[in-house]
Amino acid sequence: MTTIKNGTVVSTDGTNISYKYFGQGAGLLIVHGGFRASQHYLDLAKHLANDFTVYIMDRRGRNQSGPKGEDYHFQKEIDDIHSILRQHDIQLLFGHSFGALSSLNAASDYPLIKLAVYEPPLYPYFPTDWLPQFEREIDKKDFIGASVTFLKGMQMGGFIGKLPKPLLKIFFKMMAKGDEWEENIPLLETLPEEFRVVMDWDSGFERYKNIKIPTLIIYGTKTTDYLISSAKEFAKLIPNHQLLAIDGLVHNAPDEQAPEQIALELKSFFQQ
Repeated sequence: MTTIKNGTVVSTDGTNISYKYFGQGAGLLIVHGGFRASQHYLDLAKHLANDFTVYIMDRRGRNQSGPKGEDYHFQKEIDDIHSILRQHDIQLLFGHSFGALSSLNAASDYPLIKLAVYEPPLYPYFPTDWLPQFEREIDKKDFIGASVTFLKGMQMGGFIGKLPKPLLKIFFKMMAKGDEWEENIPLLETLPEEFRVVMDWDSGFERYKNIKIPTLIIYGTKTTDYLISSAKEFAKLIPNHQLLAIDGLVHNAPDEQAPEQIALELKSFFQQ
């Protein structure tokens, strides 16, 4: 039986960042995506734990990690990653979605051995016209409306996401109960600030050209077009990269659809 341990590190600005860890072998840090927290990546980590000591961080605003703070900006996400890497001398890094973007930026000035990312979003490829409405709904505590706006705006959810808004609202009203829904509400509330800091982040493409380590960039063929475009653009920027398209996978492959399959690809890459 896997024993999951909990740890905490103090980031550059004094904020506590929590993480889960277990397994054996070289350290591997997983950085979760938006609308997600460490618990959503436990299946992925369990498929890796026989070969790696896996650390899954909780980004700011989740579980035992501290709040984003009044002066929250994207550099703080990078600092948080660096703090865990340093504390445990971790040299392997995997990020998903928002976590992939922050991992890429963290890798540009940190001595890693290898980096893997799944569908990092590159602004201005991803749509943002839905964001003001989403923020208004979050402010009004209309979490059903906000869920619909987010799903439609980001062009996700597969067949469900293609339903008309009135049907989607009925669907979410049916889902709006129980522990999972209560867990989703604070995660929804993290999204507006996170989108804003990515839009404001002016790292410049040169930053990604500074990533010299072997880098695996993965995307699913059934994901949205802008994420495929983003993955291909990052591949143009990072000199020592492998670009891997996995047939049939969607954006939530690492945490929901196919964690075992993603783990196999990560093992193959990190152990080469």
